[in-house]
Amino acid sequence: MIGRRVAAVTLVLVASCAPTIASTTTTVLPTTVTTGQSTTTVPSISTHLLESTTIDGALPIDIYGPDQPGPWPVVVLFHGGGWFGGDRISMVPLAESLAESGAVVFNATYRTSNGGYPESFEDVACSVRYAISRAGEFSEAPATPTVVAHSAGAQLASVIALVGDTFHGDCPFDGSALPTSFIGLAGPYDVTRLTQLLPSFFGTRYEVDPSPWEDGSAFLHIGQNPELRVLLIHGTADEVVPVDFSKDFGAALDEAGYSVETRLLDGANHFDVHDPDVVGPLILDAIDA
Repeated sequence: MIGRRVAAVTLVLVASCAPTIASTTTTVLPTTVTTGQSTTTVPSISTHLLESTTIDGALPIDIYGPDQPGPWPVVVLFHGGGWFGGDRISMVPLAESLAESGAVVFNATYRTSNGGYPESFEDVACSVRYAISRAGEFSEAPATPTVVAHSAGAQLASVIALVGDTFHGDCPFDGSALPTSFIGLAGPYDVTRLTQLLPSFFGTRYEVDPSPWEDGSAFLHIGQNPELRVLLIHGTADEVVPVDFSKDFGAALDEAGYSVETRLLDGANHFDVHDPDVVGPLILDAIDA
């Protein structure tokens, strides 16, 4: 358990030793540029926590949105926490902000200390299926969700965004788990760089059996869900997850022909990138696009 808790803290020490690929899709922005300068205009609406429930009596999920159904985009949020911790409460400010701007937001979670491969991936996929199945109750727009996820949650969700239909487990909801858009916030997307940190998560060491590691790495699924739109956001002052994770993932997606943009926020740290004042306008612009 101690090793699990220090995984997120020591992530930077191992990952920074990995080779990097120069990104051709990176735009460097100061964090001040991302606050209060969005061209998006939204109507004045009343929002609140619409529902707090569980998926199949197990996974908590909170639904935020406008009081009345409308042409609202659907967003599914996932928190970070180093795979073995974290809580959806960390994403509440972002959930509330997006809802106030006219979105239906499902603030979701996944198994952490009692999870691992494939259960945590199955939970993310099931939460997306759940959001799609219920979106029509809150929005008149097509149920085509955007998944927004932070840190370890972004790593899990990036895999689901590409091959979510292959992860089902005991999910009581059928249908596709593939989103139309993925917005990753400071995610460590290539877990094969973290072989010293995640053996307990994948149930084996990489050198013993690489198959679960490869199945759980977004890099190995590039080429799937080719219509996926991707926005990667990372702070240049992130001391937990090196910025090269996003730069390299963005470059690989771009080379494979995906619609992808990488935004590096000058001076932002690991936790700034889920602050609605910092990333809210970027997320709204991506959803509107």
